[in-house]
Amino acid sequence: MDFARLYGAAEIAVPLLVFMSVALHRFRTGMQASWKEEAEAYRSKVERQSEELAALHAEVRALRSENAELRAQIAELLRR
Repeated sequence: MDFARLYGAAEIAVPLLVFMSVALHRFRTGMQASWKEEAEAYRSKVERQSEELAALHAEVRALRSENAELRAQIAELLRR
């Protein structure tokens, strides 16, 4: 194989390989950024839902306490 053909093949292959490596790198960094954004969105959603769940637990406890008080009052009224 002579050097002119080898140089011609390298002249075509090298820019193509550089383009493919740059495109692959951009794709990977784009995917990483996308996954990072998704993870942050999921984390904030989980934190918000955790806070809502804690508020609901407190509300249920308050309702149970009120329910117990009301049952005691009804029982007392029925005894009279």
